[in-house]
Amino acid sequence: MSKTIIEHLQGNDLKAISRLMSAVENGSQTDDVLNDELYSHSLDSVRIGITGPPGAGKSTLIDKLVKLIRKDEKTVGVISVDPTSPFSGGALLGDRIRMNQHSMDSGVYVRSMGNRGMTGGLAKKSHLMGDILSCTGKEVIIFETIGVGQSETEIIENADITVVVLVPEVGDEVQFMKAGPIEVGDLFVVNKSDKDGAKRVADLLSEYLKDSVEARQFIPEIVLTTASSGEGVAELYTKSFNLIAHLEKAGILEKRRERQYLNRVRGAVRDELVQLFWNGQPELVLDSEISTHRANGRSPYSAARHLIDSLK
Repeated sequence: MSKTIIEHLQGNDLKAISRLMSAVENGSQTDDVLNDELYSHSLDSVRIGITGPPGAGKSTLIDKLVKLIRKDEKTVGVISVDPTSPFSGGALLGDRIRMNQHSMDSGVYVRSMGNRGMTGGLAKKSHLMGDILSCTGKEVIIFETIGVGQSETEIIENADITVVVLVPEVGDEVQFMKAGPIEVGDLFVVNKSDKDGAKRVADLLSEYLKDSVEARQFIPEIVLTTASSGEGVAELYTKSFNLIAHLEKAGILEKRRERQYLNRVRGAVRDELVQLFWNGQPELVLDSEISTHRANGRSPYSAARHLIDSLK
């Protein structure tokens, strides 16, 4: 069965791709054999993360990057993570609509998915979605984060490099310098650079990055773009792939991927144990016991420890 699925994916069967992605996103269990096959066929793709505040023009920038990637005769997959609707559970924005001009191109696959309450900018299964697209032969995988601000650092666990997109209206300079994405960025973009203040933001950011060089392996470059017109996007494309080549040559890329693998294993163990714990106990019984702990004045931490010890 797993072999058949992999064959459909490698044949770029759109229905098979969509069906498997939906199953993964909805929490359907994929077996270990399929996961191993997906992983073994997902090691050759380059993965680029695009993050930044809402309204920075990330989707427009990605749209232009996809065109350049295809012009370079590379295949590309895009995973856009949007806020989850509290009513339907689906993604609210739907970046596939913005990029539907690529829908007839077999070398492009765009998927929007809800974050399902995750606060790190990506959805829980984003990395597995990347594996699926990589298995289809997509040479470049682009992750677009939700744009949630300081907590948006999970992108580094899914991408080879992280591109941070800012705009002239970035706001309080001190606050944006402290933001999480600034700390994880490998390459910075000041988009909407045709507006006043773009150069000032770039200069300010440049000084900040130079001052924080001790905590980094290199000083990230800054690119000014106007995604709506395409200005500067070719430079961003070139610098992104030059950076990946540099990281690979320096051995940094392999270390990043090793760390990502380690963190994915840790995350999978944590999720598995949580699922086993809650699924292994009748919910009403647990709720009743938890209420008893509260009535007896136990702290939440003490109550949790008691529940775990009772399983032993």
